[in-house]
Amino acid sequence: MNSNLYKTPEANLDTSLPSEIKKLYSPNQVACGTIGGPIGIIYFLASNFSALGKEREKQKTLVIGSLFIALLIGLMPFIPDEMPGSVFTIAYVVIARTISVKYQMTKESIINSERHDFYSNWRVFGMGLVCLVVSFVVLMAPYLILDLMGV
Repeated sequence: MNSNLYKTPEANLDTSLPSEIKKLYSPNQVACGTIGGPIGIIYFLASNFSALGKEREKQKTLVIGSLFIALLIGLMPFIPDEMPGSVFTIAYVVIARTISVKYQMTKESIINSERHDFYSNWRVFGMGLVCLVVSFVVLMAPYLILDLMGV
């Protein structure tokens, strides 16, 4: 208690700046980002989990995605050549969009949020292409190395 009755009490004023706007990919942007293959799925989902502060889900995405890529590398020699690549593309799109809608924010939620905004579609396209190149390298590198070694 203050002994000076005429002194104004100290107010606890919040002088912090408003929290910064976190950018997210909408579920449709995440689905479109799957042009980057399995690396694209991992990148776009992990990026959103990180922006939402869901570090545990981000780590799970990275671990499960890495295990999936390792499994895919191991199974690639056994996938028939006649199997169309569109099967994988459709699977990537469905999986990515479903996870985004269920565990992240919907487009409407992002629109209505004061703390979130969208990344541009150009960024989705650019990052999707970068992820496509990385996916190609990651998936094909083991086989190219074995081929160069003559195995």
